[in-house]
Amino acid sequence: MKYFLRSLKYLKPYRARLTAAVVCVLLIAVLWGGGLGMMLPGAKILLDEDKGGLHGWAWQSLVNDKMKVSAGVEDAPINQRAFSQPVFKVVRISSVKDGGPAATAGLATGDLIVGVQTGQKVQVLRGEELLQWIAEAPSDKPISLAVCNSRTGAERIVSPVLGTASYDSRALGYAVSFVPVPHSQMERYYIFVYLLIFAILITVLRAVFTFIQEYAVGTAIWQGIMDMRCENYNAVLHLPTTFFSEKGVSDATSRFIQDTAELARGQNTLLGKTLVEPAKAIATIVLAFAISWQLTLIAILAGPPAFLLIRTLGKKMHKASRRALESWSLMLEVLGETLIGIRVVKAYTMEGTERRRFFRVNRDLLRQQNKMERLDAASGPMVESLGIVAGAGAAAFAGYLVFVGTDWLNFGKMDSTKFLVGMAALFAIFDPVRKLAKVSLRFQASDAAAQRIFAMQDIPQEKSVQNAPTLPRHAKSIQFKNVSFRYPGGEEAVKDVNLEILFGQRVAVVGPNGSGKTTLLSLLPRLIDPTQGSILIDGVDVSSCSIRSLRRQIGLVTQDSVLFHATIGENIAYGLRRPKHDAVLSAAKQAYVDEFVSDKERFPAGYDTMVGEHGATLSGGQKQRISIARAILRDPAILIFDEATSQVDSDSERRIQDAMETFMTGRTCLLIAHRFATVMSADKIVVMNEGRIVDMGTHGELLARCELYQHLYRNQLGGAP
Repeated sequence: MKYFLRSLKYLKPYRARLTAAVVCVLLIAVLWGGGLGMMLPGAKILLDEDKGGLHGWAWQSLVNDKMKVSAGVEDAPINQRAFSQPVFKVVRISSVKDGGPAATAGLATGDLIVGVQTGQKVQVLRGEELLQWIAEAPSDKPISLAVCNSRTGAERIVSPVLGTASYDSRALGYAVSFVPVPHSQMERYYIFVYLLIFAILITVLRAVFTFIQEYAVGTAIWQGIMDMRCENYNAVLHLPTTFFSEKGVSDATSRFIQDTAELARGQNTLLGKTLVEPAKAIATIVLAFAISWQLTLIAILAGPPAFLLIRTLGKKMHKASRRALESWSLMLEVLGETLIGIRVVKAYTMEGTERRRFFRVNRDLLRQQNKMERLDAASGPMVESLGIVAGAGAAAFAGYLVFVGTDWLNFGKMDSTKFLVGMAALFAIFDPVRKLAKVSLRFQASDAAAQRIFAMQDIPQEKSVQNAPTLPRHAKSIQFKNVSFRYPGGEEAVKDVNLEILFGQRVAVVGPNGSGKTTLLSLLPRLIDPTQGSILIDGVDVSSCSIRSLRRQIGLVTQDSVLFHATIGENIAYGLRRPKHDAVLSAAKQAYVDEFVSDKERFPAGYDTMVGEHGATLSGGQKQRISIARAILRDPAILIFDEATSQVDSDSERRIQDAMETFMTGRTCLLIAHRFATVMSADKIVVMNEGRIVDMGTHGELLARCELYQHLYRNQLGGAP
């Protein structure tokens, strides 16, 4: 769970909302327990009419506490008389605690309290009235009770000194004191209705606090996820390009979308159900303990087996979730490749093949998701079954106490109303516990997502030196000294290259496909870093200076034009914070962008025309001209062209070459050449093969002595046989 816990740091700025949510959780728990607590008063009103109902329950609790006995109201035998008076209901003593006020005064198990003595007169009272009289009598003072022995019928006066009732009994008596004693069935009904109204108010309040808690948690989580995505995006921008060549773009995209969504669900579960459900469970357990702590202990014996079960399922969920997220990434990859290359797919009639490939990946994803659903669906019923078994055991024992009773651990006989409410409270515990089982599995799924997210964040970023000096504008030379580069998990793409380029020179790099041309020139702007050797600009190692100052003086035009979903003008000015409009127009004219933009029918908004995703509304040649205009506007000291005119027609190429002739003056130009015209304009030609420089010189020199160049000239550069 370390990755999931690590994700919680993004919630720290929003701790005020989370604090409010925690306060709401505590209030929800109190109200939840209070709502369940209404069951017992309601049951007393409905079921305990012969024992005084709600008030009789409070009085009995106070009497038992003050006298340290277990006593209850019951009907007297038919025609029972005591102290020469008829008796209808009595208070029977079912057990007496040693050393308590009742035991000290001589009360014993089985004694019947029938009345009280005031002065010299004995007054026989009904059981409920007698309970009320004793309950309201002051503590630490003796009272006189009229008592009969249930077996012999012997009558006597007993004078116990009442003790102090417990806090629970006093609180119950205080609460009941606000309710008038009913004298008819209709009055009892009114009290029951008032109790229902109070329960409704508790439910409404709980709903309000639930809304506040869920809203505060939800907004805090999505704010944190937004911050995480921004931080990850910044990290991705500074990752070496080898990461994308190894992992692909779709994997990173999936981590931004699906993985963060899964993590958000886990955080919402943590701060939602994981706070609310345990609080509700604790409130319910407290209520159950208040009713019968012995039965509650029996019921919670299901806890350890449930914990082991949830832990086992959680490990399986973590594994299945990780595989599902990887399948998501693969599905995005297949989908992206197919849609981007849809023209090729259609042209080569590969719709069936691509459909089968997508279906196969989609089925793999479905298999993992089904496994997750199976684990999630199994957790609740299994935990609930364990709870039912434990609850049934407690119910069986409680039933024995109701019907038979036992003196073991001072259980005595259990009141039937307490039995019903106690069982309801015990079974109510298992609902939040069952939900918590699902919470644990959600944590495991979210931890797998967090692990993938932070794995990307923890990848070493581009090497940079703290407070690195700014690289002065290039004016002397570029040197490659014993430079080698190896892609992760692959062979060396560049091997021990030594090359010096003077300022203002035009150097063409030629070679067969895969010879390392693009890799070599990618090392100069530090898109990748050499695994061996060093690159110096004007004698300064580029690895020791600021990357920003290095790249600001390099203009790069690749064979594959990269345009963004923005206007034509914004794409030309890409890389400049405050470009001047006139400078943008000038660069556009030099690259012959103005020729097609001036067509008002196709580009009615001119340079404010949106180019669509990846420049979808433009031709390959138009996109290439915009890329060249972008390089011109940057005014770099070093130009890198990876066959920059490969996608323009011959007429546009000629004019761009004329414009570039002027622009390249006074700048160092590195050209990856595939055309004869590009080679002929170079001051020096570098021939590469299998990552090494095999020769360098002018066109005439290489044509005379280099067999590989001769082959390239005849077959690749379009030269004469």
